[in-house]
Amino acid sequence: MDQPQVRASDAERDRAVELLRDGAAEGRLTFEELADRIGVASKATTRGELERLTADLPVTAGSVSSRAPAAAPIEHSSVFGDVKRSGAWVVPEHSKWGTVFGDIKLDLREAHVSAAEVMIDAGTIFGDVDLLVPDGVVVEVRSRTFFGDIRQEAGGTGAPGVPRIVLVGGTWFGDVKVRARRLREKLAERFLGA
Repeated sequence: MDQPQVRASDAERDRAVELLRDGAAEGRLTFEELADRIGVASKATTRGELERLTADLPVTAGSVSSRAPAAAPIEHSSVFGDVKRSGAWVVPEHSKWGTVFGDIKLDLREAHVSAAEVMIDAGTIFGDVDLLVPDGVVVEVRSRTFFGDIRQEAGGTGAPGVPRIVLVGGTWFGDVKVRARRLREKLAERFLGA
């Protein structure tokens, strides 16, 4: 006979989110995995659901993220060229990206985060800022455009505790776009030719 599942408390959900963030800070979870798992953790009703979310992560007595060194700030710039970052990389708490006569394209879907909130300062003249984020993260757009548009198609809302991105900077004669497209959907589209 199966034992009934014990209902999870708010404190247990918070502890699971903390373990997930620690795992992401150590590079064990991507931004997308972190956002997905935090979304599930915030809705979990039993301890078993929370245990399944953190079963593949090491459990430590204290907070791992409080001992882990912070990722160094990043600063990249270009003139007459694009600035791009994608794949597996560590997003520091603060980063700055700039270009003149070029685009800035930052893909955070496979990235690892070093903090619960990251600030990205992306600015360009005669170019676009394109931020690709996984579903489930929250993006606060503080960017400005002069002779351009701001289009936020993703990151408007998320579960409590999900990673938060603050996008500052902006464009002169360009657009700022925040989009999400799941990696598995992109691969399926390529594979199926849709």
